[in-house]
Order: sequence, then structure tokens, then C-alpha cells
Amino acid sequence: MQILHISAADTLPVRQMALWPDHPMSASQVDGDDDALHFGGFVADQLICVASLFPEGDSIRLRKFATHPEFQGQGAGSLMVRHLLAEATARGHTLFWFDARETALPFYVRFGFETKGARFFKRDLPYVRMVKRL
Repeated sequence: MQILHISAADTLPVRQMALWPDHPMSASQVDGDDDALHFGGFVADQLICVASLFPEGDSIRLRKFATHPEFQGQGAGSLMVRHLLAEATARGHTLFWFDARETALPFYVRFGFETKGARFFKRDLPYVRMVKRL
């Protein structure tokens, strides 16, 4: 998989399909998208994985990390996480954080992320905050 910088608009179809398929594409947009760093994972010319980083001082926040459903479980997400961690480190950030669906916790723990705080809900789905010092 080749990982490239992409636009916020380029992320939307994969975000919507993987994260909120029963909602309009606009539900996959977030405040700050225009100023974030967006990455796309490509197999051949097909965009299969997207992730967005939002710098906040010494920390950086991951939002809207999604892999096309047909490509989930094949290593694309792992490659993307490694790339994002390297990108955050190269930019001098010392804390990497995000809100994760509880169903994805085992995936993130493999990369050294830890939960912080109590469970909360977004659109009736349980989430927890995850953090990693860089």
C-alpha cells in the first residue's frame, strides 16, 4: 500500500462507507478538516484507507481513520498507523491521541496505545479515549 497526502474531500467516501454508512456523507466531515493533515492508502489506484491528523500544540489527534470494508483485516490499517506515528514523531509531537470505538481497542493496544478516562458514546456507539506518548 502506498500512503500519500490527500485532500479532506478525498477522504469522505471512504469515511462514510466504513464509519457511518447509514448517514449522509456530510456526517463524515469534522470541524478543522480544512486545516488537518490527510493521508490516503492506495492499492494500485484505489483509495482504500484514510486517516486525518489534527495538530494541537505538542499533541496530535487522529480523527476519521477508516479502511474500506472490502480491505479490512488485510493489514492496511496497521500500515497506516505506523505511518501516522512516524509522521507525528517527525513533526515533533509528543502525544498522539484519539477517540476509539470500543470494538477497535485490541487493534490499537497492539501499537502501545492506552485507554484514558471513562467510556462515552457517539451516536449510541461506545468509545474510549486512547493515548500514546511519542
